Amino acid sequence: MTQISFAQPKRYEQAGGGAWKAPNIDGRIIFAAGDAPWENIAACVNVLGEEYPRLAAAPQLRDVEPLDGDLVIRVGEPEELRGVETYREGYVIHAGPVMVLTAQSERAVLYGLRTILEAMEDGGLAYGVIVDYPHTREREFHLDAGRKYYTKDWILDLVRTLSRNRMNVLWLHFSENEGFRIASDRHPELPSLHHLSKEEVREVIRVCGAYHIDINPSLDCPGHLGQVLQEHPRWRLDREGTEPLWSALDITKEDARAFLFDLIDEYAELFAGSKVFHIGGDEFIDFNHFEMFPAMTAYARERLGPGCGGVDVYVDFLNQVIAHVRAKGFRVRVWNDGLFRPDLEEHVQLDKDVQIAFWSNWDKGMAPLKTFLERGYQVVNYHSDYLYYILLIRKDYKDPDPEKLLSEWNPSVFPTHPLQGKQVIPAEYAGQFLGSCYSIWSDWPDLQTEEEVMARCRDSLRAFGVRCWSWKDDADSRA
Repeated sequence: MTQISFAQPKRYEQAGGGAWKAPNIDGRIIFAAGDAPWENIAACVNVLGEEYPRLAAAPQLRDVEPLDGDLVIRVGEPEELRGVETYREGYVIHAGPVMVLTAQSERAVLYGLRTILEAMEDGGLAYGVIVDYPHTREREFHLDAGRKYYTKDWILDLVRTLSRNRMNVLWLHFSENEGFRIASDRHPELPSLHHLSKEEVREVIRVCGAYHIDINPSLDCPGHLGQVLQEHPRWRLDREGTEPLWSALDITKEDARAFLFDLIDEYAELFAGSKVFHIGGDEFIDFNHFEMFPAMTAYARERLGPGCGGVDVYVDFLNQVIAHVRAKGFRVRVWNDGLFRPDLEEHVQLDKDVQIAFWSNWDKGMAPLKTFLERGYQVVNYHSDYLYYILLIRKDYKDPDPEKLLSEWNPSVFPTHPLQGKQVIPAEYAGQFLGSCYSIWSDWPDLQTEEEVMARCRDSLRAFGVRCWSWKDDADSRA
């Protein structure tokens, strides 16, 4: 397909016949008085100057009278955006002999500058008024850097790509069955041969900060711990009549839980500035067969009550991890597939203050979307049919299709339920919808190089960014 341009602004009213083509050697950037320190605005200009030499070459001044060809930047509340839900990421551009960008935040400054700079690459920005803002609060990217080693430089290029697509969250999923990819001081036996040093992760965090992209950690538990448990097989969960489950932590053992909490503590410290910590919770066991794990049943009856079972041990464990992580200053996110299953009676209730990463309803035993919404949970759309790029060769798998993302999907459309059909966020629950997430899953890590991964997902990633930014502009997509 042809290269996808970014979404058209919400409003663009041209005025007159001129076009603004600076900054160049004669144009200046002026930081006007506003709600943000000028140093913060300058930092936005400087980071984009690494991509756009013309921007980097323009002189930077504060609070001076602008001249023709100058670009004025201020942070504040544009009149055109009053009363509009913009998640403080909206901006207004008044293009004339002097270009004036008014943005609601430093992140919005970056978005507005990109609109201007992209127009310059196409020959200039016609005089007029541009009003733009996103329709989706969180526009996320999840990188499975546990199964596959991605170099620091590749991840830094990814950060710039996310910024160009106006995405604002990066999830670094660094632990999986097949690999553990960040150095550990407390447990140096865990990391795979190829992994990121903590200093490299700090650089990624710093660059995300420069681009105003939130970076969050993802450490899946109590399943998906194959690499970790390879070094500590005594903590694998026993199964009846067969060998222990190689990827699942025995959550009935106090020393196993203590080990996991210690591991979480180490990476909570590394990601101390992050907002949310993803603790996983998915595919721990076959959730249809708790009876295969009698130790969990015994633990439930001894510790949780005579009527409790394995599912209550699982939920109780998640609650303990949630409380532990929250005490470190994070919000917490979990996957949906093991929770509130209609065929399982739960006596222990999942912590109410947790975000639900809703990725699939492939099994009729999985709770539908409305179950989470009715209980008051915030949800994020990880739709596996549209938003999963998987390093995999299988008859039933195809890479995300940019054309389908733009025409069939929008952020309110969640995975189809086998019994209830299409699932869409109802209007009355719109306040519980946080956003959507595009994921790379590195199931067969050697199938593609990191360069091939980016080349193959680039168009669908751009389509995802476009759709998240502007999906409500399409009246047909609201259904």
